[in-house]
Amino acid sequence: MTAKHDMKKLVEEIYAVRDRGDVEATLALIGEDCTFRIVGNTRLAPISTESSGHDFRQAIAQLITVWDLSKIRTGIYVDEDEQMVFAHREGEVRHIPSGVSFHTEFVDKIHFRDGKPVKIVEFVDTLQVVETSQMIQVA
Repeated sequence: MTAKHDMKKLVEEIYAVRDRGDVEATLALIGEDCTFRIVGNTRLAPISTESSGHDFRQAIAQLITVWDLSKIRTGIYVDEDEQMVFAHREGEVRHIPSGVSFHTEFVDKIHFRDGKPVKIVEFVDTLQVVETSQMIQVA
């Protein structure tokens, strides 16, 4: 098996357990040293603030329990030289607390070290996220 194949397989497995809503299994696959950040303006903190350690666990747990991504399709590109995976994700997302569903697409950039994810950066429509979750009201 190549490192490229291993990274792709691990990312597919992470998304599969995440889509089932299994917080602990998702965190076990990612590892404890990983960070997570949604790219966005600092005014959208805390979602646009990089989280690590306990905050990382909380951020991932909240994402899994609040956003249903089970109807998302994923295309994966692996850059073996840079030890990165780019995942283009597209489909229907449901905000669980409100029941609101919408079609969207987003990209995850996952950096690896020693075969484990160490940094996840998500490029998503932050306006749609904060409006749907009612973090802000836009007229």
